[in-house]
Amino acid sequence: MYIRKLFPLLMLTLVACGPKYIPNTEVPDNPKNREIVELVERYRQAVEERNINALKEMISRSYFSNAGTTSDDEDDYAAELVEQTILPFLKQNIKKVQYGIFVKRVRFESPTRAVAEFEHSFRYLYVVDGKDRWQQRIDFNRLEFALEDDVWRITGGL
Repeated sequence: MYIRKLFPLLMLTLVACGPKYIPNTEVPDNPKNREIVELVERYRQAVEERNINALKEMISRSYFSNAGTTSDDEDDYAAELVEQTILPFLKQNIKKVQYGIFVKRVRFESPTRAVAEFEHSFRYLYVVDGKDRWQQRIDFNRLEFALEDDVWRITGGL
């Protein structure tokens, strides 16, 4: 009988001692992690708003992507292609974006390098041959960051 009365108190104590997480993430709450999670949220908002200027400010001049294929360099692209092709396409051909991100993990590879791994769902309205179409997808991705002149910038993962 005594154990039954103590069990709820014990459970409450264990829960209270557990790690605190940044809201709506699986990321332990500390200042470094929070800074990266906030940057991911700013990125999400900029994509959803199709805010090209905000995205340009977030993307490093050293940005590089191999498009997920390490053996084929023909689909590799850097900051210049993002700025000249991808961002204008987002602004001109995408009419509406609904974008959700759930950050699962933040890790620091060094004091100036970080990675945010997340699950994202997006739905967007775009124009093809003069016709509006909706596309949606749920996937996993990661954004890579570098600290440049005291500002975190995206170096990979768009």
